[in-house]
Amino acid sequence: MRTDTCSPIPRLIHQTWKTRDVPLEFQALQRSWIDRNSGFEYRFWTDEDIGRFIAEEHPALLPVFHGYADPIARIDLARYLILRRFGGVYADLDFECLRPIDGLLEGRSFVVGLEPEEHGRLAKAVERGLPRILCPSFLASVPGHPFWDHLLDRLVEARSSADVLDATGPFLLTRAHAAYEEARHGDGAAAVTVLPPELLYPVTKEDCWSGRLFDPVFWERATRRAYGVHYWEGTWFRDAAGRGAGPEATLPRQIAAVVTDGRPEGARSPLATAEGAKAEGLPLISCLMVTRGRRALLEFAIDGFARQTYPNRELVIVCDSPALPQDDPLERAIRAAGGRNVRLIRVNAAGRDGGLTLGELRNIAVDHAAGRYVCQWDDDDLYDPCRLQMQQRVLAAAGAQACLLGRWMIWWPAEDRLAVSCERDWEGSLLCEKAVMPRYPALRRGEDTPVVEQLRRSARVVRMDLPRLYTYVVHGGNTFTAAHFEDHWKATAARFSGDRCRAMLEEMGKRLPVEAYRRAVMPAPATVAARQKTTMHEKVLVLTPVKDAVAHLPRYLELLGRLDHDPSRLSLGFLEGDSGDGTHDWLADRLPELRQRYRRVALLRHDYGFRPEGPRWAPDVQRRRRELLARSRNRLLSGALGDEDWVLWLDADLVDYPPDLLARLLATGRDIVVPHCVLPDGRTFDLNSFRLTGDEDPRHLADGIFQPPRGAGRLYLDAFAGQDIVPLDGVGGTALLVRADLHREGLCFPPYSHRGYIETEGLAAMAKDMGVTAWGLPDLRIVHANH
Repeated sequence: MRTDTCSPIPRLIHQTWKTRDVPLEFQALQRSWIDRNSGFEYRFWTDEDIGRFIAEEHPALLPVFHGYADPIARIDLARYLILRRFGGVYADLDFECLRPIDGLLEGRSFVVGLEPEEHGRLAKAVERGLPRILCPSFLASVPGHPFWDHLLDRLVEARSSADVLDATGPFLLTRAHAAYEEARHGDGAAAVTVLPPELLYPVTKEDCWSGRLFDPVFWERATRRAYGVHYWEGTWFRDAAGRGAGPEATLPRQIAAVVTDGRPEGARSPLATAEGAKAEGLPLISCLMVTRGRRALLEFAIDGFARQTYPNRELVIVCDSPALPQDDPLERAIRAAGGRNVRLIRVNAAGRDGGLTLGELRNIAVDHAAGRYVCQWDDDDLYDPCRLQMQQRVLAAAGAQACLLGRWMIWWPAEDRLAVSCERDWEGSLLCEKAVMPRYPALRRGEDTPVVEQLRRSARVVRMDLPRLYTYVVHGGNTFTAAHFEDHWKATAARFSGDRCRAMLEEMGKRLPVEAYRRAVMPAPATVAARQKTTMHEKVLVLTPVKDAVAHLPRYLELLGRLDHDPSRLSLGFLEGDSGDGTHDWLADRLPELRQRYRRVALLRHDYGFRPEGPRWAPDVQRRRRELLARSRNRLLSGALGDEDWVLWLDADLVDYPPDLLARLLATGRDIVVPHCVLPDGRTFDLNSFRLTGDEDPRHLADGIFQPPRGAGRLYLDAFAGQDIVPLDGVGGTALLVRADLHREGLCFPPYSHRGYIETEGLAAMAKDMGVTAWGLPDLRIVHANH
């Protein structure tokens, strides 16, 4: 069979199974090849299809095909012949595609991957002297590539081999390739591209079978460069019980458990064993949830309970809000989860100033628990289906009375950030014998920390390391402030953002409803539109420092007049200084007409005597220029702010922005938010609005403020195109919306170095210290003059 090996590998994907009834555990993997490779034709082959193909296309090989005792050998032969005839890509069903494979195929006529190096140290490979092994689970070629004929000759010779690995599998493929390469250098035959393990086979059989892939840090590092992952399910030699059972099938060998025993000496007893726990039967675990009953996220927590693999469990929900007369969200969520093993206790806190504390409500839940064990089950977090099973198993194996997670996942769904926490006792993950459970103190937050401290002193406690069992979600309505969670982000064991965060969430999404949760906390367009209508009545003060701005002010007032916000709810404030073009007089002449249109208008004046000779962006004038701009902003704020709800800082030299600019900024509901400021050619102008990719480099400190080269350690808003809203570490002032109460509480533009930042960037840093995050809208564009 002749072929043109210069032709591209056909965009065709082949997969096989016994029948068209693909096992459930492989269906998502099968879809990954179709979903991630648009433009590829997909062809599925059953055993019947294969038998017919061999009979029609290769009748001479039928004796070999039917002579194999092991069915997997027939599949091996079939994949080789299919690719020889049609070309394209073959992938086993236990192979997941992680990204489009065009990059693997481009410019190549035959592609095969190496198994992990560890496989070359396994007994069978050592016996055969094969330190490296080519794997046939992923193959790609042009039709008729000369290697196929070479391989088929070797395959016929080896048809009587006792081990399928030598007859048709990886060992045969490896030997055939070595011989082909040796001969190819003499006759110039077409090349075979052998890819390193990290591209197609980033994990070993042991990694898959031991449960190590459940470790998020290991999974992320292993798959960082991978186009796919082969899970080594071994359907041809492992029975169904050993496949696709998930991490709960066996206790992962990499799990670390730390035990402390605070019991008095006389109260200590020999360790229990996992086998002993099984003999006694699985004890009842009471999961305890405290809720106000109206939070949309509690349905995820209830659903997470319903999907637990541990069978003997109940959910006790304590709610201190009365039921709504119609369609109560709490009772609706209970019904949606099937309502099995769920008990709802409503608490009447009438007459209590501020209602019962969280600690008091948790005690009520403990008192109503029927189980031998109680487990904290917060109403806004996500729980892996095997959380209870794994924690109870470790607790029993350690003979402990309480179990905690030493690390858990922390997710910021609105910010595209995910992390593995630092190592500590995570109180929210507590599973404890009810008999030794201390009482919660009557605190509104932090009530579970004293409980864990007491348990460490009085009970045997095991801390286990399996972070994916619990995902703590930072959704903006948590008990603690944003600054608290920023401290956790800085202390995390591993951080994922951008593409790697999305890859991790996709992996976690196989077991958790991450996308549904994200949609629940991110407002839908209809919600944003409704919020825009409600913000039309907000009182907004527009503040603009001006200097030599006469050329820009007509366009400034034109754009301001186009805003779709009620002008009777808009106030204006200007501070002019150091102008040489009559800016102050120009504005003063227009005050009467402006005051007829707008709610209030203030014109202030203060000269600083700052007129640098060089360009305003020169590094050696930044400290002084931005110091004076910060002073101007603060002076304008103190002289113009009245009873307004919001302050919109607006540059005088903007040349375009949409009429709904203010409405869209207000509709985010964020305390500090900026649009994406660009130049007329579309390039990002505002480099003060950024997100840090790590810690600032101290080498970039100049005059006490960070002045890195463009892009060094910072991502600007153009890096987040397509995302609705993103958190920022710095903001610019071209169009900056700030809740007025923040300014009243002391938020200003520091005219000094505040942790290495000044003026608008310093404002964002100061806000973070106050527990307030600044946000940016990458796709809301405004245009700045190019000068």
